[in-house]
Order: sequence, then structure tokens, then C-alpha cells
Amino acid sequence: MITVQKLARAIERRLHGTEAEALAEARTILSYFGFRSVIIDNAIESNDRKVFYALHDAGLLQSFWETVPLLDGRNWRIFYWSLNEADLDRILADDHAAPEEPLYKSLPDEAWGHPAPTA
Repeated sequence: MITVQKLARAIERRLHGTEAEALAEARTILSYFGFRSVIIDNAIESNDRKVFYALHDAGLLQSFWETVPLLDGRNWRIFYWSLNEADLDRILADDHAAPEEPLYKSLPDEAWGHPAPTA
């Protein structure tokens, strides 16, 4: 079972914030999920979405989408967020876990298709 305390410990370990910050973020996240493990992105307020993306980058949340056809023939893309207890358990079990840097931060400047800014 995912509790506020369990999620807060994982957030604190991955994001290296304070215990109070981690508890606040865990409460925010779990207020959206409740007893579910998947929620629709449209339910999230824009200010809270920043927390979701930060936790996604830290490997604590996953996102996915599905495309559904509309009656007029167009497609509609629905985005979801998921919270996986096994991921939290893995993070909490790893006492020597270093924060994982998001992939985009490790890419060289050439990967972005524009030159690096000069100082």
C-alpha cells in the first residue's frame, strides 16, 4: 500500500529535498490518486503538474497515453499518470540510490539541433 509517508521517503531520497517538502509533495500527489493507481492528466491543476513532471523525471511516476477515435473521424489523445508501488519499494530498498539524472540532461548539445549558447 502506498502511504503518504512511503511516498514522501521516496521523494526525499530521489529529489534530496527536505522532509517537509517531500511530505507536502506526497500529500499533493496522493490527493489526486486516492485509492487508484492511474489518473487522467486533465484532473491535475497546472501548478501541481510541475510536481508530477519532477517526480516523473525522478522515476517516481510514469505517464502514458492512448488515442481514441471520435465520431467525426478525428483522434483524441488522452494522457494518464500512474503510481507504481513496486517502483517506490525498489527506490526505498536501495540505500545507496543516487538521484538519476533525466536522459535529456545527459544529451550533448548537438542532440538538440542548435549550437550551445556561448558565454
